[in-house]
Amino acid sequence: MAESHWGFVASLLRPHRAAFFAYGLILAVATALPIVGALMVAHFVSLVVDGATVAEVAPYGLGYAGIGLASATFGVVVTWRSTDLAWRVTNELRNDLVGHVLEADLAFHRDRTPGELLTRCDADVTALTNFLASVVARVIGIALLAVSSTVVLAFVEPRLAAVLGVGYVVLGWVMWRVKDLSADAVIAERTIDAEMNSVAEQYLAGADDVATLGAGAHGLRRFGDAAARLVDAAGVRVRAEMRVQTAIKTVMAVAMIAVLAVGGLGLNRGWVEVAGVVLAFRLVQIVRSPVEHLTWRLQEAQGVAGAARRILELVDERSAVVAGTGDLPPGPLDVRFDGVGLVYDDSHDGSAALEALHLHVPAGRVLGLVGRTGSGKTTVARLLLRLVEPTSGTVQLGGTDIAGVDDDRFRTRVVAIPQDVQLFPGTVRDNVTMFAPVDDAAVTAALGDVGLGRWLADLPAGLDTVLSSDGRTDTGSSTGAAPRVGMSAGQAQLLAIARALLRAPDVIVLDEATSRVDPITQAAIGEALARLVEGRTAVIIAHRLETLDACDDIAVLADGALVEHGPRAELAAQPESRYARLRAVGADAGELA
Repeated sequence: MAESHWGFVASLLRPHRAAFFAYGLILAVATALPIVGALMVAHFVSLVVDGATVAEVAPYGLGYAGIGLASATFGVVVTWRSTDLAWRVTNELRNDLVGHVLEADLAFHRDRTPGELLTRCDADVTALTNFLASVVARVIGIALLAVSSTVVLAFVEPRLAAVLGVGYVVLGWVMWRVKDLSADAVIAERTIDAEMNSVAEQYLAGADDVATLGAGAHGLRRFGDAAARLVDAAGVRVRAEMRVQTAIKTVMAVAMIAVLAVGGLGLNRGWVEVAGVVLAFRLVQIVRSPVEHLTWRLQEAQGVAGAARRILELVDERSAVVAGTGDLPPGPLDVRFDGVGLVYDDSHDGSAALEALHLHVPAGRVLGLVGRTGSGKTTVARLLLRLVEPTSGTVQLGGTDIAGVDDDRFRTRVVAIPQDVQLFPGTVRDNVTMFAPVDDAAVTAALGDVGLGRWLADLPAGLDTVLSSDGRTDTGSSTGAAPRVGMSAGQAQLLAIARALLRAPDVIVLDEATSRVDPITQAAIGEALARLVEGRTAVIIAHRLETLDACDDIAVLADGALVEHGPRAELAAQPESRYARLRAVGADAGELA
């Protein structure tokens, strides 16, 4: 790990030095006011003991009331400034973490559930926010208060100041020693909480299948087991936190007893005045109140240790796919796999998913990839899209190794159309443009080109119509929210093709959807796909015979190796070819294995 978790927290504040300095000035004033109030109380008592009149002591009473009002006002300002600073700091961290996760490679996401990543990017960062806004502010305030009160008391009663100073040193040492006492327990609790969220997400996302297949009881058992483990972990965490609170409160109680004992002894022997004892007692009370409140918030300090460790672990994860700085050559691009091999990190037996693949797709040609499940088709697509790095060999576009190409430039030239099209909460415009600024006329034209023109015209708000991310239409009448329009699987495929058309790429990688659609929609998808690949280089993982009919060349994969490659018409005309046999097997169903 690059740095300690507390060093990591400190590093978050460095870019905000000016704001933190301004906060420190406000905090210094807020700290001085209670001490001034304590001095006024001590002087008030001294005057009363000396027999002063009401007129003589009244100004001190009024002054103390004014100090109290000012102290309360500055307390609000301190809270506001600390909260504002904390949210600004951690929102930057939250954005950086989400960006880090989105840019991570496939292996990273294969090892982590969405629930775990959500916990780290949101719950752990929120723990940091609460820590910076409350715990850090209070710790700094307590430190200033302790030092200032000891210095002030030293000018009045040096012996009592010495006792008070020793007590504060012990308090600081104890707080430092126990700051991470429950960190491991917090990490364990948050890990189990992430597991429980993942279980809930899995079964809620597949609620229809869970209900129809009768798997609800199993889901409840898994969730119940995770919840029970969460309760046990929370119990361990609470017991650790109680030990922290007991230690700190004990130190404060002993410090107060020591001040009173020494003060009483001094009064008895005549080397301490009543006003000095009152001042010392009042100063201890001023520090004691925020310290006792802090003990109830120390769970956030314990939690932030665990949260910071988990965030650091996430930040230290480096993608195996490292973007270069180069560019692809202009014009049409050919695709070449030159001795490419790949072994996935999670391969149990170390077997290669792809082995010594030599494959060339000339510019402007459409290649159909076929093969049975596990043959390596998806791996070829992942390599071409730079979702994984090859273990050996190179993947080239236009004669350029894509490993050295800038990622943003690469994504503008190469576009993927996945099997399962993801719809995002947003308008039709947002879902086609992927939130990029694009002229409405171009968006409308792209939808028309793929056969969604009439569908768009029938929408209540056109491009501003909100799409449902789960494909279901919701009128919003029950919740008062804006109505959302759903899309069928076929319509979603057409929308994905419109996305690609809008970007005008040079290379297209299509993993054909396996979901069945009606013949009319299937014909529309075929026409849209033909328009998309026209004049472009394309690699299509085909699952339907009619899709292969639009391909120029065919590559047959088996067990991670290329076993056949050539022009489609030639392979189809050879009865003994693997492609011809695959067609024969899938002819009845119209689909390939």
